[in-house]
Amino acid sequence: MARAGGGPVTRAPHRLVLVGSVLVDILMPVPALPERGGDVLASDAAIQAGGGFNVLAAARRLGLPAALAGRVGDGPFGRLVTAALAAEGIERLMPVSTGDTGVCVGLVEPDAERTFVTRPGVESELTSADLDAVEVRPGDALYVSGYDLCYPVTGPAVAAWCVDLDDSLLVLDPGPLAAEIPPRVLDPVLDRVDVLTLNEREARLLTGYEDLGEVGRALRDRLHPACTLLVRQGARGCTGWLPGRGEPEQVPAPAVAAVDSTGAGDTHTGAFLAALGLPGSMLPGSTLPGSTLPGSLLPGSVLVAVRVANAAAALSVTRAGSATAPQRDELDRLLESWGG
Repeated sequence: MARAGGGPVTRAPHRLVLVGSVLVDILMPVPALPERGGDVLASDAAIQAGGGFNVLAAARRLGLPAALAGRVGDGPFGRLVTAALAAEGIERLMPVSTGDTGVCVGLVEPDAERTFVTRPGVESELTSADLDAVEVRPGDALYVSGYDLCYPVTGPAVAAWCVDLDDSLLVLDPGPLAAEIPPRVLDPVLDRVDVLTLNEREARLLTGYEDLGEVGRALRDRLHPACTLLVRQGARGCTGWLPGRGEPEQVPAPAVAAVDSTGAGDTHTGAFLAALGLPGSMLPGSTLPGSTLPGSLLPGSVLVAVRVANAAAALSVTRAGSATAPQRDELDRLLESWGG
């Protein structure tokens, strides 16, 4: 029986299962975006696994088991992804597909902003039959991206599958293409989602509002009362609307020198989910109520997890590349020194 937003999930996740896409990122630092018909010289180029891989790697590096419920190709890009998943200890829940994995070209400007062009591959062809073969365990957190909801084949399949989920924590990040997700695909997922996480631009695209308060109210009106809403704000941290609390909570981020913001939102989400399962004693300096109760999504434990996620995302933007989430010891050191 589907939970369909019937009540809050009260368990911290035991495993993260990403439903959808992992592809390859080709990232190039540029002095500025070229004009139409023009050209610009990049100072470097990096080829690495990206997309949903960034979320999985962030969670895995902080100790949360992770698995991919998505297609990976047998071509050169697919082989790169397979090797990257294995190196991080991330389980693949589907066999290799014939064809190649997609690729995303990212141009990174000096202020760390990034602009993408994506060519989808086999990861965009996920079907209902593929998803029916996925074993969902008690305690799994299931992550869905708006990129996948935009795909003509994968989107409807994932949306239908989410509606039929039982007692699992469903997490949605609508992503940069938030406004392009067909309503018939997005609406049932929003009805079911337990954690909606997105950045300010994406939140405004979904609501049409500029003021953050109005954005929050408009999104909360579309979500069930037990859903947690997180609006990521880059260097300013994250604002959360938590179940049972009328006013939003603003959680700051540590100040860092940003180099590349690619994958920062993904790092935030993976770290947030991993931190929900960490005992309060493992979160240096934490005195928020509920932080010693990792088995329940009390407001305090959620706020602690947001603080950890803010710190992880801050570390990730100090490095060039996409899967730049920190290791546990790096994050511990920042949390110890940060007075946030």
